[in-house]
Amino acid sequence: MLKIVKDSVLKVSRSLGYDIVPLREMRERDFALHLRELLTRLDIDCVLDVGANVGQYRDFLRDRVFYEGTIVSFEPVARHVELLQARAREDANWHIEGYALGARDEQMAINVMVSDQFSSFLEPDHRQVQEFSELNVPCAKEAVTVRTLDVVLPMLRERLGFDRPYLKLDTQGFDIEVLRGAGDSLQTVRALQTEASVLGIYKGMPGYLDTLRHLDGLGFDITGMYAVSRDAALRLVEFDCVMVNRRVVAS
Repeated sequence: MLKIVKDSVLKVSRSLGYDIVPLREMRERDFALHLRELLTRLDIDCVLDVGANVGQYRDFLRDRVFYEGTIVSFEPVARHVELLQARAREDANWHIEGYALGARDEQMAINVMVSDQFSSFLEPDHRQVQEFSELNVPCAKEAVTVRTLDVVLPMLRERLGFDRPYLKLDTQGFDIEVLRGAGDSLQTVRALQTEASVLGIYKGMPGYLDTLRHLDGLGFDITGMYAVSRDAALRLVEFDCVMVNRRVVAS
C-alpha cells in the first residue's frame, strides 16, 4: 500500500513539474538532470558504459536519467559478467561485453579487491586516503582480455545500429589507457564522462589535472563536475567530469 501511495504522489508531482527526491539521493540529482539534458540535446543513441561492475550506472541511467536507449556495458571480471548477462535478459536495450578496454589488445591481470567496486589493473595506494584501506585491497588476481575501442566500436555500431555514442569511463585509474586505444573512435563520441582523481588511491594513476589536459588536447570541453567521494576531512577524492566534443558544438 505504501508503495502505491508513494508512486501516486510522485506521478502527481511530476505532472505539475516537480520532483520529490529523498535526501539520500540529493547528491545524484543535479548529475542526473545534467545528463538528461545533455543526452537529449546531443541526441545520444548509445551509452558505452566502460567499467560496469554489476550495472550500477545502467540503473542510474534508467531510473534517474530516464534514458531508454541502447547501453553497452564493458566489464572484465568473470563473476560480474555472469551477473550482468543475467540482469540484461530483462532489458532488451542492454548489451554486455565481457572484456576490458585499454590502449592495446592484450591479456592482463586485474586486481579483484575486497570491495570489488575498487577492482583495478593498478596496485592500491593508501598514503593519501586511509578510509579505503580495508576495502581497496586485492583478494585475488584474474587474467582478463583487454581490447581497444578503435577495434570494437565499428563492430558494435554495425551490430546495434547506433551513430551518436556517449562514453562513460570508470576504470579505477585506467581511463587514459582506454582513451589511448580510442583515437579514431573519439571523433564519433559526442560527449563523455571520466572519473578524475584528486587524491590518488592507486599507484601511478593520473591526477585530475593530467586527465583534464589529456581530454582538452583530444578536443573535449567540460560541461559539469560532480563529486564521487570525499575523505574524513571532506577533501575531494574523486569526481565525475562530463565533457562535450568540441566538433559537435562547432557543427
